Parts: sequence; C-alpha cells; structure tokens
Amino acid sequence: MKKILFLLMSVLVVSCGMLHHNADDIINDMRDARHAQYVNVGSGLLGLGRMVSPSLSEASLGISSVQVLDLSKCNPNVRDKFRKRIMDLTKNRSYEEIVTNQTGYETRTALVRRDGQYVSEIVLVNASQASDVMLLIFGHINLENLERIVNDKSNYFIK
Repeated sequence: MKKILFLLMSVLVVSCGMLHHNADDIINDMRDARHAQYVNVGSGLLGLGRMVSPSLSEASLGISSVQVLDLSKCNPNVRDKFRKRIMDLTKNRSYEEIVTNQTGYETRTALVRRDGQYVSEIVLVNASQASDVMLLIFGHINLENLERIVNDKSNYFIK
C-alpha cells in the first residue's frame, strides 16, 4: 500500500512540474530542431549597441538579453508542437497576456512576466501558416520606461 501511494505521489509531482513551462523552456527545446534558426543577443552585444546608438541606449534600458527563434523552415510537426506549447504558455498564470491579434490563420501574441513593478520577460509570438517566430526579451525593465518607449513612436518605431 505504501509503495502504491508513493508511486501515485511521484506521478502527481512530476506531472505538476511538467505543466509549469516557461518561454525559455520552449526556446531551449525547439532551437535544436532541424532547420530552426536561433539567435541570442547577450548583454555584451547589447552594451556594444548602446555605445553606437544613443537612442538604443534608452530603449534597451533594463534589457539583459534577447532571444529569437524562427521555425518557418521546420517540419510541420515541429511547428504544430511549437503552437501547442505557445497555447499552453498563454494559460500559464505566471504570464500576463497583453494583446492577442488573430487575423485569418495568423496569430500575434504578446505576454509579459512581471516582478513587482518591473517586467522580467517579454514574449512576442507570430504564428501563421507561413512563419512561426518567437522573440523573448529578458531583463529588469521598469514599466514606466516601457510605457514611455511604446508611446514615443517617433523615436523608436519605423515610420
């Protein structure tokens, strides 16, 4: 009886642990797929960019790294698995869904993970028949700075 109870408890603990995936887990699992394209821009390269462009310095304030995963050229099974994992991520309570835009077969989603008044992760996903791309931004980003950057379209967005 004790063995059965221990086995059931072990299965419960493992299954609960598997439900709490985060965006970094998705990238780590999918970046080695055949034809996947993965880029990680670390703090060193971001620091170099801040020195070159003064406007980038303010925009990247608090960002420690940026990861980009492109599965556009991957097998449809890999892309379906990616979309399923993204759907699971939107149900994760540690992420807050900021916006979802769905047009036809294309879905764009923006999620954030907050740490008090700061944002620790920003997840941007574009999933469609033509492309599946995920952008993950890590850092300690002040919400006021982020709001100011988004609202100041003249300096930070392409016209």
